[in-house]
Amino acid sequence: MVRSIFVQTVFWRVLSSLSWVMVSLVTLKLFRLNLTLPLYGLIGVAVLILGCLPALDGGFRTAINRRILSLAGDADRDVFVVFGQRLYSWFGVAALALGVVVMAAYSLTPNARQLQLPFLFYLLLGSTGAVVVLANAYLQQLIGLGLQRRMFAIQTVMAWTTVLVLWAGFRAGLGMWSFILSTSLPQLCAVALAVPMIRIAAPETRLLDLTWDSGDTARLRDLWREASGVLSMQVWTLALYTVDTLLVGWIWTETQVGRYVIAANLFSKLRLLFQSADEAVWPILAAKAANGERISAGIARLNGWIHGAAMTAAALCIPAFLSGYLGGEWTSDAIVAALMAGRFLITGLAAQPAWWLYGHGHMHSIALHVRRELIASIALSVPLGWWLGPVGVALGFLVGTAAGMLYPLPAEYARAAGIAPVRLLTGLWSRAAAAGLLAALVSLVGIRLDAGWISIVAFAALAAALPPGIAASVAYGRARKAGVTRPLEAAAFL
Repeated sequence: MVRSIFVQTVFWRVLSSLSWVMVSLVTLKLFRLNLTLPLYGLIGVAVLILGCLPALDGGFRTAINRRILSLAGDADRDVFVVFGQRLYSWFGVAALALGVVVMAAYSLTPNARQLQLPFLFYLLLGSTGAVVVLANAYLQQLIGLGLQRRMFAIQTVMAWTTVLVLWAGFRAGLGMWSFILSTSLPQLCAVALAVPMIRIAAPETRLLDLTWDSGDTARLRDLWREASGVLSMQVWTLALYTVDTLLVGWIWTETQVGRYVIAANLFSKLRLLFQSADEAVWPILAAKAANGERISAGIARLNGWIHGAAMTAAALCIPAFLSGYLGGEWTSDAIVAALMAGRFLITGLAAQPAWWLYGHGHMHSIALHVRRELIASIALSVPLGWWLGPVGVALGFLVGTAAGMLYPLPAEYARAAGIAPVRLLTGLWSRAAAAGLLAALVSLVGIRLDAGWISIVAFAALAAALPPGIAASVAYGRARKAGVTRPLEAAAFL
């Protein structure tokens, strides 16, 4: 049963992530037809800032979900469900104020002043922060209720709603104001879909609950230790995946910003897509469900093949794809794409160790590694950025990521799981190297054909899928010869 639910969850997670990748590509075309590249860079950074607000939730959502998962079937579970609803209603109020203040401050940056958008635009965009936070809170609550797969299904709906609203706004002549609608309406759609599911599982919950009592204060204190670790991890992770784009947005102007934002957005979506199984497994680990450890170990073996192939294909194909899809002005720098691919290859191979630690509650430890990565990245990217521009920022973050995620975090996981760190890393990187070599050959064939961006996408998909597909087929054959037929046991042959 666990395996069946896990497979469903991974399916919806992959579909959700793939939808966001496709929506990003469609959105880029809409931007290309309706906006200038400098304006896209400005608004892209603003939307990125708003998207960060849900992560600043005090760490309580994860702590509450872990408590709910551990209390499955217990009467105290509903108490924590209601507590989470109350807490995040108050966080929504705080997000309304914070979003307005942050966007008002962003309107004063050199890039924003140069483009001279109305101040009302920033205020309205900032006010959508409350809707973003509340929608995220409702969706995350589904994880604690054992409905993670439904959360991913709703996120799939959100993806396509976002692009439809944006398209409708541009067609209606709303221009940049379309961003207000495309940021808020999909979030409201998510709330409308999630709330009935929550009410069925926990009838005592309300849409907005601004009440508070002494019991809630006691639960807040009880969860604080774990929540503080999650908060620390969230803050450092949030900074890690946004500071590079913000640095480019604040230091440079016009086309350089837009090109970097495009590349960062695509690589971010790909990172989430190829880490779908890693994210889907942590609630199983937190609930101590049967086969959770085996599933996690199998994912670790497969990740070397997946990320080695995917990031190699992305490094080679994204610049060529953007050139054919959007035109030369919107094409990202090939060196920046290669540096980003290297960075996300390292984080991809560290994903399963990180989510294993997450599922087992090692939040403070993850935060320590991410903080080390962030400090090293900023220390290097600022001087390199002033010297080399966006290439310097990307290079600084690649080296910083290596400092935090190349060895320290996987080694900690290996020791906690009873695996030799050298054996773990050798297995991960040897698989990634073999997959990357094959993916590079396939990608270069597609690029040299020069048959248009559709052909490049097809060859990129083939390059990303072929190595893990071959590895899985060989593993299945080896397992059959050894008399192993169960999928979880066969994963050991990858």
